Amino acid sequence: MSCAKTLCQECATQWDGIWHCAACLAAKRGTIKRQSRVGGWIAVSVLSLLALFLSAKFMVWSGALLAGLR
Repeated sequence: MSCAKTLCQECATQWDGIWHCAACLAAKRGTIKRQSRVGGWIAVSVLSLLALFLSAKFMVWSGALLAGLR
């Protein structure tokens, strides 16, 4: 192990003939914890709904304005 911690057999994992703790094994495998993108999806959804609402409002008012000009 690269960290030289003492581990029980339940906590250690053997990979390529070497025992590793969970942190060393994750670093060895190159796993990176990804951040959640839920906030980005919520922002995109809210902005899309706002654009849809404003465009519908614009179409109604422009239709009313054009109808009044006839």
